[in-house]
Amino acid sequence: MNRWERYSLESLRQGRQDDRGSLFISPKGQRELNGIRLLNAGVDTVRQLYRGQPCLSQFDQIIEAYQEGRGATIDLFGHTWSVGAGSSGSGFRYRLQNNELGVIVFFQARHTKVENLGTHLKIELSPHFIQERDPQACQDFMYNIAAHMLAHVEPAGCAIHLALDLQGWQPPRDFMDRFVTRSKRVTKLNGVSDFEITTGEIAAQYAYGQSYLFGTAGALQCALYNKTREAHSRDKLHFWEGIWKQATGDDPLDEPYDPDQDVWRIEMRFHQSVLREYAQGTPCNVDTGEVLDMDHGFARFIDVVPHLSGLWRTALKAYRLDYARNLIDPAWQLFQEDARFYAHAPHFLYKRARKQPGLGNEKNVCLAFGNLLSIYARQGFRTHEAIRYLQNSGMWDDLADYYRRRGVGKDDFRKLVEQRLVERRLLGRAA
Repeated sequence: MNRWERYSLESLRQGRQDDRGSLFISPKGQRELNGIRLLNAGVDTVRQLYRGQPCLSQFDQIIEAYQEGRGATIDLFGHTWSVGAGSSGSGFRYRLQNNELGVIVFFQARHTKVENLGTHLKIELSPHFIQERDPQACQDFMYNIAAHMLAHVEPAGCAIHLALDLQGWQPPRDFMDRFVTRSKRVTKLNGVSDFEITTGEIAAQYAYGQSYLFGTAGALQCALYNKTREAHSRDKLHFWEGIWKQATGDDPLDEPYDPDQDVWRIEMRFHQSVLREYAQGTPCNVDTGEVLDMDHGFARFIDVVPHLSGLWRTALKAYRLDYARNLIDPAWQLFQEDARFYAHAPHFLYKRARKQPGLGNEKNVCLAFGNLLSIYARQGFRTHEAIRYLQNSGMWDDLADYYRRRGVGKDDFRKLVEQRLVERRLLGRAA
C-alpha cells in the first residue's frame, strides 16, 4: 500500500517530512488533519489465563458459598466477591465478580477434571481497573489470585483489547465500500439482528452506522462504534470523560476533548491464540527496536506491553480503510502511526510540538512556501489545485498576509505560483 507523505509547518521550513505532521500529501491531493484529536490510546480489556492444579480447599470454600444461592458473597484476596455460575461460553463452571473493583475471576474448566492439571483459571480486568494501575501492578494482582487458587501455577496466555478514542472523525458514508478486511465479502447491513458470516469472519453494521464489527471473537476482531453513546447507555460516561479530559494538545491551554462532540472508538481485540501467533513471529517494539524474548512469548499481559504499539499497527493493516486503489486513507494512516500504548500511562496522548510561522518569521514562511511548491510540483498538482491546497495547509493566513503587505494581489499571486511550479518541473527542482 502507498502511504501519504506527512509534513508539519516546521518540517516544510526545513525541507523535510515529519512523521507526526498533520499535513498529508499524495498524488491524490492534500489533506489537513489537524482537526482530528486523539483522546485516549489504551488497553481496554485484559483476559489472563493460568494453568495449574486446583487447590481443592480453596475451590470447595467458593463452591460452598455458591450453593447458598443467588446473592452469595465471599471475602477473598482482600476483596468481597459475588459468587455465581460461569456462562456456557466462558468455558468455566464458576465465577467471582466485583464490578466496583473491575475484576471477574472464572475458575474450574468445564472440559478438564478438577483434580487434573489444566487451564482452570481466567481473570478478566475491566478498563477502569487497568486505567488506575500500571501493567506490573495489574499482573501482580492477577498472579496473587492464581497463586491462591492453583498449585504449579504458570501463565497460559492472555487476550487484550486495544482502544483508540478520538474526536474530529467518524466513519464516512462510503466506509463499508472502502474498508478492507480478510473476509471475501463485506456486506453493509442495518439493524442489530442482521449479520453475515463469510469464511469464518463476521462483518456487521449495527444501529444504522453507529457501530461496526468485523471478525470473530476467537481471532483478531475489529470494532468501530460511537463511544459517547455506548458509555452513556452503560452509565460510564462520567468515567470516560475523566479520561478524555486528561488528553493534552499542541497548545498547553487547549483542551482537545469537546463535551459537545461525540467520541468515536476504534478497538482491536486480540484473542490469546492470535497473540501466540504474533509471538512466534518475533515482533519488535516500534519505538525501541526491542525484540521479543521467545522464552516467555506473550504468556502474560506484562510480556505484551512493550509491543502494544507494534501490534496496533499490524492490526490496522489487517483491517484497513483505503482512500483509493493502493492508497491508504490519510485518517487511517494517522490512527495507525500516531497511537502509542505506553506501559507507564495507558491513556497517554502523543502530542505534536509544532512551531507556527507568523509575523517576524517571514523567512520561515517563505522557506515553507517554497518547499511546499516543490512537493506540489513533484506530485503533479496544477496551479488551481496548488492554491486550493495552500489555503488548507495551515500556513495560508501567514502567507497571504506576507504577500499582501508587499502589494501582491490575487492575480499576481496566481501567476507567481504557476511560474514557480513550471520552474520546478522543467528545471528539475521538484522535491
